Amino acid sequence: MESPVLGFSHLQLCVRDVRASVNWYCAALGMDVMSEHGDVVALRHREARLVIVVSPGEPDVARSPIDHLAFAVADGPTLEAWASHLRERGLDVPAVVDELGKPSLQLR
Repeated sequence: MESPVLGFSHLQLCVRDVRASVNWYCAALGMDVMSEHGDVVALRHREARLVIVVSPGEPDVARSPIDHLAFAVADGPTLEAWASHLRERGLDVPAVVDELGKPSLQLR
């Protein structure tokens, strides 16, 4: 049987403060609220076709197999500008590094 997978659906995150997380993802990543169901909020970035769902709860770092989530950007200068934008929003952003011959910004 061929895989029925059509593509990436969403990433769901447990967060301590849903509203603060929604505000941050909207401001820092340019996401929009797609839907709200009680305390669960789905955010969408139309151009990237990415959906992040945030729900209340204590993050379980020991249980998560996710190392990082990669977002594609146009080029190195765009990535540097985005890193600067994130720093201005209070995020502790590491330096852009070379990963497999391409600029990479790894947020953890």
